[in-house]
Amino acid sequence: MIIDMHAHSSAISPCCLIPCDEVLRRAKEAGLDGIVLTNHYQKSYVKGGDATAFARLYTEEFYKAKAFGEELGMKVLFGAEVTLERYGGAHLLLYGISTDFLIANAEIYDWSLADIRRAVAAQGGAMIQAHPYRKTKHLLDVRLLDGVEVNCHPLYGHSFFEEMLLIASENHLILTCGGDYHADTYRPKCGM
Repeated sequence: MIIDMHAHSSAISPCCLIPCDEVLRRAKEAGLDGIVLTNHYQKSYVKGGDATAFARLYTEEFYKAKAFGEELGMKVLFGAEVTLERYGGAHLLLYGISTDFLIANAEIYDWSLADIRRAVAAQGGAMIQAHPYRKTKHLLDVRLLDGVEVNCHPLYGHSFFEEMLLIASENHLILTCGGDYHADTYRPKCGM
């Protein structure tokens, strides 16, 4: 089973060009068995200052994608790509969290990395820094991470695989590679 660990849909991530049903169709056509829907979760998307309302919309989009995935025979898992306000907009992929966790912690984008680490670990989840070298070298404190992501988005060219492999191996971190799919390029077949 191959699961793309990093995918978006247009209802929550406006930078994605297609809705979740089309995201899943294209993933299936590429030979994937499922995706982790890791839409962008960031403060600038919150309307009227109501983070809880945004978290509910975010989770509703997941359930919509999950239902469509079931129709296609594909797995759809819940995740989030949190834009960290305190850390220059670095992106943190959260896996193994629940929809209830996100709703209960709706302002997680304002938290410290240590506080996020404690909360996610209490859920049995994992924190992976998304594409830390893609545009600039912006690696978070590896002592507070569970892993790092290789840049697998085709638009950005260089994957930084060797650098991420070295960081992961030296710090006993998980190494992931998700497509970071936004429908702005061809649909890569990648995953774990």
